[in-house]
Amino acid sequence: MAGPEIVHIEFKSSDFARTSAFYAKLFDWRTALNASSRYMKLDSSDGPSGGWVRADLVQAAGPIAYLAVDDLPAKLDAVERAGGRVLVKSMPFAGGGEIGLFADPDGNVLGLWQRKNAGGAPAAPSAAKPAAAAGKTPKPAAAKPKKKK
Repeated sequence: MAGPEIVHIEFKSSDFARTSAFYAKLFDWRTALNASSRYMKLDSSDGPSGGWVRADLVQAAGPIAYLAVDDLPAKLDAVERAGGRVLVKSMPFAGGGEIGLFADPDGNVLGLWQRKNAGGAPAAPSAAKPAAAAGKTPKPAAAKPKKKK
Protein backbone atom coordinates (compact mmCIF):
# COMPACT_ATOMS: atom_id res chain seq x y z
CA MET A 1 0.00 0.00 0.00
CA ALA A 2 1.39 3.38 -1.01
CA GLY A 3 1.66 6.16 1.54
CA PRO A 4 0.11 9.60 1.20
CA GLU A 5 1.21 11.79 -1.67
CA ILE A 6 2.74 15.25 -1.36
CA VAL A 7 0.00 17.66 -2.42
CA HIS A 8 1.48 21.09 -1.61
CA ILE A 9 4.83 22.64 -0.66
CA GLU A 10 5.67 25.92 1.05
CA PHE A 11 8.92 27.84 1.26
CA LYS A 12 9.90 30.92 3.26
CA SER A 13 10.73 34.31 1.78
CA SER A 14 12.13 37.43 3.44
CA ASP A 15 11.43 39.51 0.32
CA PHE A 16 8.46 38.53 -1.85
CA ALA A 17 9.43 40.89 -4.68
CA ARG A 18 12.94 39.43 -4.88
CA THR A 19 11.61 35.84 -4.64
CA SER A 20 9.02 36.48 -7.35
CA ALA A 21 11.58 38.07 -9.68
CA PHE A 22 14.06 35.23 -9.12
CA TYR A 23 11.61 32.44 -10.00
CA ALA A 24 10.14 34.42 -12.89
CA LYS A 25 13.62 34.74 -14.42
CA LEU A 26 14.61 31.18 -13.65
CA PHE A 27 11.44 29.22 -14.51
CA ASP A 28 8.99 31.83 -15.86
CA TRP A 29 6.81 31.24 -12.78
CA ARG A 30 4.05 33.68 -11.91
CA THR A 31 3.18 34.48 -8.31
CA ALA A 32 0.32 36.26 -6.54
CA LEU A 33 0.46 37.95 -3.13
CA ASN A 34 -2.54 37.43 -0.84
CA ALA A 35 -4.47 40.36 0.65
CA SER A 36 -2.72 40.12 4.04
CA SER A 37 0.75 40.21 2.41
CA ARG A 38 1.73 37.20 4.55
CA TYR A 39 1.62 34.63 1.75
CA MET A 40 2.57 34.51 -1.93
CA LYS A 41 1.22 31.63 -3.96
CA LEU A 42 2.60 30.03 -7.06
CA ASP A 43 0.09 30.98 -9.75
CA SER A 44 -0.13 27.73 -11.68
CA SER A 45 -3.15 25.89 -12.98
CA ASP A 46 -1.15 23.03 -14.48
CA GLY A 47 1.92 22.89 -12.27
CA PRO A 48 2.66 22.19 -8.64
CA SER A 49 0.64 23.64 -5.77
CA GLY A 50 2.97 25.76 -3.72
CA GLY A 51 3.81 29.11 -2.24
CA TRP A 52 5.97 31.22 0.06
CA VAL A 53 5.29 32.29 3.64
CA ARG A 54 6.73 35.52 5.02
CA ALA A 55 9.98 34.43 6.70
CA ASP A 56 9.20 36.03 10.06
CA LEU A 57 6.09 33.81 10.38
CA VAL A 58 7.69 30.46 9.54
CA GLN A 59 8.15 27.69 12.12
CA ALA A 60 10.32 25.40 10.03
CA ALA A 61 13.93 25.84 8.99
CA GLY A 62 13.23 24.53 5.48
CA PRO A 63 10.37 23.91 3.06
CA ILE A 64 7.21 22.24 4.35
CA ALA A 65 5.73 19.44 2.27
CA TYR A 66 2.04 18.71 2.88
CA LEU A 67 0.72 15.14 2.74
CA ALA A 68 -2.94 14.34 2.11
CA VAL A 69 -4.63 12.34 4.90
CA ASP A 70 -8.15 11.00 5.49
CA ASP A 71 -8.34 11.74 9.23
CA LEU A 72 -6.18 14.60 10.52
CA PRO A 73 -6.73 14.06 14.29
CA ALA A 74 -6.05 10.32 14.02
CA LYS A 75 -2.89 10.87 12.00
CA LEU A 76 -1.58 13.46 14.47
CA ASP A 77 -2.21 10.99 17.31
CA ALA A 78 -0.22 8.44 15.32
CA VAL A 79 2.60 10.98 14.92
CA GLU A 80 2.91 11.27 18.71
CA ARG A 81 2.72 7.49 19.24
CA ALA A 82 5.51 7.04 16.69
CA GLY A 83 7.79 9.53 18.47
CA GLY A 84 7.04 12.75 16.61
CA ARG A 85 5.87 16.08 18.01
CA VAL A 86 2.66 17.86 16.98
CA LEU A 87 3.28 21.57 16.33
CA VAL A 88 -0.17 22.64 15.06
CA LYS A 89 -3.22 20.42 15.64
CA SER A 90 -5.57 22.18 13.26
CA MET A 91 -5.59 25.33 11.17
CA PRO A 92 -8.04 26.20 8.35
CA PHE A 93 -6.78 25.84 4.81
CA ALA A 94 -8.69 28.49 2.84
CA GLY A 95 -11.25 26.87 0.58
CA GLY A 96 -9.98 23.38 1.11
CA GLY A 97 -10.08 21.88 4.60
CA GLU A 98 -7.65 21.95 7.46
CA ILE A 99 -3.97 21.36 8.06
CA GLY A 100 -1.78 20.23 10.92
CA LEU A 101 1.99 20.45 11.36
CA PHE A 102 4.36 18.03 13.04
CA ALA A 103 8.06 17.48 13.56
CA ASP A 104 9.60 14.05 13.08
CA PRO A 105 12.20 12.75 15.57
CA ASP A 106 14.95 14.56 13.62
CA GLY A 107 13.13 17.91 13.71
CA ASN A 108 11.94 17.93 10.09
CA VAL A 109 8.58 19.71 9.82
CA LEU A 110 5.84 18.29 7.61
CA GLY A 111 2.24 19.26 7.10
CA LEU A 112 -0.86 17.09 6.93
CA TRP A 113 -3.84 18.22 4.86
CA GLN A 114 -7.39 16.93 5.23
CA ARG A 115 -9.73 18.14 2.52
CA LYS A 116 -13.33 19.05 3.37
CA ASN A 117 -16.26 18.30 1.10
CA ALA A 118 -18.87 20.89 0.06
CA GLY A 119 -20.90 20.35 3.25
CA GLY A 120 -17.88 21.03 5.46
CA ALA A 121 -17.41 17.42 6.56
CA PRO A 122 -14.06 15.68 6.13
CA ALA A 123 -13.52 14.15 2.71
CA ALA A 124 -10.93 11.67 1.62
CA PRO A 125 -8.05 13.35 -0.23
CA SER A 126 -7.79 12.74 -3.92
CA ALA A 127 -5.11 13.38 -6.48
CA ALA A 128 -6.55 16.88 -6.87
CA LYS A 129 -4.38 19.72 -5.64
CA PRO A 130 -5.20 21.85 -2.61
CA ALA A 131 -7.04 25.13 -2.97
CA ALA A 132 -3.90 27.05 -4.00
CA ALA A 133 -3.84 25.37 -7.39
CA ALA A 134 -7.53 26.08 -7.88
CA GLY A 135 -6.93 29.82 -7.56
CA LYS A 136 -7.60 30.07 -3.82
CA THR A 137 -4.96 31.36 -1.46
CA PRO A 138 -4.06 28.97 1.37
CA LYS A 139 -3.32 30.32 4.80
CA PRO A 140 0.37 30.06 5.67
CA ALA A 141 1.75 27.33 7.85
CA ALA A 142 3.14 29.75 10.33
CA ALA A 143 3.18 30.61 13.96
CA LYS A 144 1.73 33.87 15.17
CA PRO A 145 4.46 36.29 16.17
CA LYS A 146 4.96 36.41 19.93
CA LYS A 147 4.00 39.65 21.60
CA LYS A 148 6.81 41.37 23.42
CA LYS A 149 6.20 41.97 27.11
